[in-house]
Amino acid sequence: MQASKRAYRGRVVQMDAAFSVLKDAVIWIEGNRIKAVLDAAATPPQGFEHMTPINTGGTFYPGLIELHNHLGYDILKLWDVPKLYCNRGQWQGSPPYQAGVSGPMGVLGKTPGVAPAIARYTEAKCLMGGTTTSQGITLFSAPGLMRQYRGIVRNVEESLDSTLPDAKARIPDYAAKDKDNFLGYLKDFPCLLMHLSEGIDASARKHFLDLEISPNVWAIAASLTGIHCNALTRKDFDRLAAVRAGMVWSPLSNFMLYGQTADIKSARAAGVRIGLGSDWSPSGSKNLLHELKVVRVVNSVQALGFSDRDIVAMATIVAAGLLRWDRYLGSIEAGKYADLVLVRGKAGDAYEHLLKADETRIDLVVIDGLPRYAIKKLTAGFSGTGEVISFAGETRYLNLDDANADEIVAGLSLKVATKTLSNAMKNLPTLAKKQAKLPPSPLMTMAMDGARRRVFGQGPTPRADWTLVLDQDEPPDENLRPRFDSEAPLPGTIRMSAMPTATKAPAVLKPLELDELTVTGDPGYYPAIAGQRNIPQAIKDGLQP
Repeated sequence: MQASKRAYRGRVVQMDAAFSVLKDAVIWIEGNRIKAVLDAAATPPQGFEHMTPINTGGTFYPGLIELHNHLGYDILKLWDVPKLYCNRGQWQGSPPYQAGVSGPMGVLGKTPGVAPAIARYTEAKCLMGGTTTSQGITLFSAPGLMRQYRGIVRNVEESLDSTLPDAKARIPDYAAKDKDNFLGYLKDFPCLLMHLSEGIDASARKHFLDLEISPNVWAIAASLTGIHCNALTRKDFDRLAAVRAGMVWSPLSNFMLYGQTADIKSARAAGVRIGLGSDWSPSGSKNLLHELKVVRVVNSVQALGFSDRDIVAMATIVAAGLLRWDRYLGSIEAGKYADLVLVRGKAGDAYEHLLKADETRIDLVVIDGLPRYAIKKLTAGFSGTGEVISFAGETRYLNLDDANADEIVAGLSLKVATKTLSNAMKNLPTLAKKQAKLPPSPLMTMAMDGARRRVFGQGPTPRADWTLVLDQDEPPDENLRPRFDSEAPLPGTIRMSAMPTATKAPAVLKPLELDELTVTGDPGYYPAIAGQRNIPQAIKDGLQP
């Protein structure tokens, strides 16, 4: 924590219990905490008497909290989804998916030097869309070490803060035979983010029904936050709501893959708490800011009944509540961490102002009291001059300086990361051929049942050649990411026993282009959405700028 003091003046959308909107106020910050939020005419708090607040001319919101994103894949452009699918198992094994998504990432994620570039690039993507918290990136190195990437954007799975409990994450639906153990895990964790009944057919819903232990006894608890929940019915949502469980909604990805999204009207009627996630760039929004627009369009087209304030809450105070972080984040109040996003301008409805903004309107992003992304006049507090970013006629400055920077990105600029990724994606066929000639590397994994030995390390190996763990493409019955362990907290680095990798025919890969950092800087983004087969036309029309 830095001992510096800052003060920003503007309209403040607090997202507190009273949903206060202060038309002209000052956010007084000391270190990484908000000292006070006061009317601009009020006397400054003690210790700030001689400080003149920076007049931003904009509207402040709590930093956006994303509850679901496979960040490692967010260098890819939108996938041209070839057909309508009914569950996640259908598209994951399809040749088009292997050629367009899993194949390229399997090469890029294992190419030396590319993982750091992916971490740097995707984190910048988050910042440029106002996201201050997201899911993380899992790294792996040849000696058998696996850990979470430690970056500037908060990671829900490893907060590095004792006041913010780590969420656990799971992608595959839980096997029916393990439901008793599953309930035990739920009781041990503050928050479990788990893909739940993703798809629209009976097999997808069965994954939820299999959580019934006995009549009216379910392996469900308040700590469960189900991701997608497409196949759930009103009765299912009533069961979730009865124990205060929640869900994560990713409508664009749902429409692209399945042609429909979860029954949100039933979820809302049942009282289920709903957070948001952009899912990933191959079949979702480029960032959470755009996913908020998708939610607003779906809300209008399907008459779901949410207000603009309700939608903003999904990405702020409601999301913080699902993580059990709402005591410290999710609203702009004295005593909370200073995670803020500033949208240019102060006119009109305060909530609509955010939902109608694009990346050209994001003028400042503050995380843990430090400005990390800003227009020139708001760069006060940068530890250096900042790296310049240009897009859509706009210029921003990125503050990447971090005394505790992860070793893999220390000294790595966004410019160099972008060049590294662009070159690697352009040379995908060559990289694939080189990897094919290498001897097969062991698959480092750990088992839930304890049959495989688990040894905990003390930290990352210096200058280790880290690669990516591709969480969307885990081999059957394998868990590549640290997950359930109720015996003791997981340390930062895990060393695992070796398992042979599964063999499969490699996809034929073609050169690819790097996904643009922003929607406004990507002229092909909305045409790509318009060309998607499964998105209803009314949703497509509503999304067009």
